[in-house]
Amino acid sequence: MMPTPEITSQSQRSAGGNPAGSNADPEQLISNLHRLLNPRSVAIIGVSRNPDSFGYQFLEITQRCGYVGDLYLVNPKADSILGLKCHASVGAIPGEVDAAVIMTARRYVGEAMEDCIRKGVKGIVVFSAGFAEQGDEGRREQDVLVARARAAGIRIIGPNTLGYFSAPVSLDLIMTGFIRPGTTALVTQSGNLTQSLTFPGAQRGLGFRYVIGLGNQAEVEVHDLIRYWRTDPDTTAIAVHIEGLRNGRKFLEEVRATVPSKPVVVVKTGRTAAGARAASSHTASIAGDDQIYQAALRQCGAIVVEEFSRLTSVLLAFQQGKRARGRRVCIISEGGGDCALASDECVRQGLEIPTFSRALQEKLRGFLPANAVVTNPIDLAGWEGFAEAAAAVLEDDAVDGVILVGGFAGNFNINPRDWAKEQGHVERMCDLISRSSKPVLIYTYSGYKPSPFTETLIARGVPLFLDHHDAIRAMAVLARYEEVRWRLVGRGFAAGRSPSAESQNPHPGDPAPHAWLEPAAKELLLRRGLPCPPESLTASADEAVAWAQATGYPVVLKIVSPDILHKSEAGGVKLGLRSAAEVHAAYHTIIENARRHCPAAAITGVLVARMDTDDGVEVILGGVRDPVFGPVIMFGLGGIFVEVLRDVAFRVCPIDVVDADEMIREIRGYEVLAGARGGPPVDFAAIRDALLKLSQLLIDHPQIVEIDLNPVKAKANGLAVLDARILAR
Repeated sequence: MMPTPEITSQSQRSAGGNPAGSNADPEQLISNLHRLLNPRSVAIIGVSRNPDSFGYQFLEITQRCGYVGDLYLVNPKADSILGLKCHASVGAIPGEVDAAVIMTARRYVGEAMEDCIRKGVKGIVVFSAGFAEQGDEGRREQDVLVARARAAGIRIIGPNTLGYFSAPVSLDLIMTGFIRPGTTALVTQSGNLTQSLTFPGAQRGLGFRYVIGLGNQAEVEVHDLIRYWRTDPDTTAIAVHIEGLRNGRKFLEEVRATVPSKPVVVVKTGRTAAGARAASSHTASIAGDDQIYQAALRQCGAIVVEEFSRLTSVLLAFQQGKRARGRRVCIISEGGGDCALASDECVRQGLEIPTFSRALQEKLRGFLPANAVVTNPIDLAGWEGFAEAAAAVLEDDAVDGVILVGGFAGNFNINPRDWAKEQGHVERMCDLISRSSKPVLIYTYSGYKPSPFTETLIARGVPLFLDHHDAIRAMAVLARYEEVRWRLVGRGFAAGRSPSAESQNPHPGDPAPHAWLEPAAKELLLRRGLPCPPESLTASADEAVAWAQATGYPVVLKIVSPDILHKSEAGGVKLGLRSAAEVHAAYHTIIENARRHCPAAAITGVLVARMDTDDGVEVILGGVRDPVFGPVIMFGLGGIFVEVLRDVAFRVCPIDVVDADEMIREIRGYEVLAGARGGPPVDFAAIRDALLKLSQLLIDHPQIVEIDLNPVKAKANGLAVLDARILAR
């Protein structure tokens, strides 16, 4: 059975949510977010004169990075710091203040906030910690700050944040000093992980337009930034580090609306039980069930990567600005070993290695050595010819991208006399890549030893990868993104009444969920068009026999009790009964078994149902009310398979026809449904229809927290729900 989701506290819900609940105009909120991220003036509140203090060093880095706006300091105990005049308060600053940075102790944050409200500040970055991430008292203080800010239309990043970097105004509030300007936008929930990405990324040429550490996500949330960056023409890719989401549904909606125009790449931490605990204590986030998270991210079109090192590589591939029209790649190397290794990895990543046409092979033969291999992969049989071979291949319509592996740009390390020749190869390669509309990804082991040539490649926007696997996985991501983005063009979430924020999670004091009796559950399913075999709740053996005689054999008997949820374990199920005598005896046996299993159980009666004898495959359809995403639907092989193999697929409701078809094909047991060993395939249209109806049922009935239809017999013509369990509040 599916696990009951953890309950989110009321304070957690009130701390999150969309600022649209305030009195501020939504368009004004977007405008104020823009002013916060691209401020014409910044006030730093709480900066110290002590050179060893955080605030002093923060100011040094901010000045060194060349912020183009006006910088004001607020410190009533100092006249000036690092050549800048200090003011007694934000209100004492002459002129407008777009953004304020608060780095005082927690007890002074509220006073500083009120000063900013009176001044008309558009956005605030709260560095100060000790709020929701440290318990209920801090959470209450955070809620008050957010309420005051929302009433004034002020946007807040933080608390408990390391700030942000904004390339458009050369503002580094994140205290790194090494972020390279570029076209990628990054939002994280960890200051340390921000530096873990931006520092090595800068060394490899990865540049950022924005880098934002959200901290507690008290007011500005991940989905707010995705929406903002979607409309920013100079942001070409979005990277997201998630520990937890407050408004998972809004996040999915914004990502799904963004993916058709620009990629959204996600790293999710807190995926294990230990990681989830760390995420909660770190930024007071809700780390949901990982299997549901991963399914939700795929559903909205996000590109999910496992590690930060891979995130850097994927972003480098997107930064090149080339789109893979398909999965057909050419591998070029100067050695057979590299060709074989790269080919194996391409196949594992789902890429194709097409054989070249005779015309292309002859063209390559015209300038490569006689012992070169000119099929695919191309073995140059030497270190020259990379650029020329790539140019010929890129002109071929049967190739969607090129992967170079080996020692490109490094032969001069072996023979310094080849310096000028190597330089020419590098320049030709850079020119070729800049002209080509197809991606060219390069792994060169020479990249591990910095040289003027590798620096030239990086400066010209040519990404260098860590090894064969790194480059090939990045190419596979480019190909998958193109497929996903076209699949999602014009597709928002499916039509249907979406759940309200209030219905997604229980409130304190809500009664614990209770199990519906199976007849009541089946009655609801029948009203929603989900087929169940004929059945009747009986109060005696004679009633059961009479119903079976009237309906026909064989029949099934099942105990009905609010205190016995797992009927089979209690000996409360009898199958394949074919006579009145068998029904009569089975009725009494079931009652005796139930009494023995649970003496205090309240027994409502025994359900007698017509046994479905048609051939078919047992599947499960289910749903759960997730604390992050709301109603979530599940599909997989049923019976013992769901418990033993856990071969299931999830989607956030509501789903559409495409989602339903993808769920069916996603499970490993799809071949069983399609007719393994020559058997007839099941009725996929019936499964699809049932998934769509169950999805809408979960939306229409917010009191349902869990539903299992297991087993459901999928047949060659139609399906039948054989057992149903509903937990509801």
